[in-house]
Amino acid sequence: MHLIIALLAHEVFHLFSAILLDIEFSEVKITLFGFNLNAYLDNVSHVKKIILFIAGPACNLCLYLGFRNTEYYYFANINLLLAYINLVPIVPLDGGNICKTILEIFLDTKTVSRYITMTNAFFILCFIIIIYVFKDYLYFLLVIMGLKGIVEENSYLLEKSIITRYNKYKYK
Repeated sequence: MHLIIALLAHEVFHLFSAILLDIEFSEVKITLFGFNLNAYLDNVSHVKKIILFIAGPACNLCLYLGFRNTEYYYFANINLLLAYINLVPIVPLDGGNICKTILEIFLDTKTVSRYITMTNAFFILCFIIIIYVFKDYLYFLLVIMGLKGIVEENSYLLEKSIITRYNKYKYK
């Protein structure tokens, strides 16, 4: 129950941030990995994206700080773990999206997608080693998240290239 409340608070802060930042979103859905806010981010400024992505982990850190020295320390620790996990720099986690947004400031879409794919692959390898050495299967979920990010990133890149080519031929 504590985990569900922590996940819900995390996503509610993303939702509030999207509303405050005037970012359009289509839905909040429950997935295998928790809750997910589907937002339209193509025309959103980099600063707004970073604020949106950092809102969830910031909420969890605030909940940790608020409850760590109370009888709800278990709830506090779950929030700390959730904040740490979400700040791992793999897409689709918040940390990965923050890194991706920062890279988008300096690099083109294709290069950013390649960096994200390489970063996810590196962390997947690290998590597999951790699973093997420590027999801690919690990291298996992070491996799946990393693989999901690689698939999504390559799909996004393919979609962008198709749209670009279509628009180029359409307006010739």
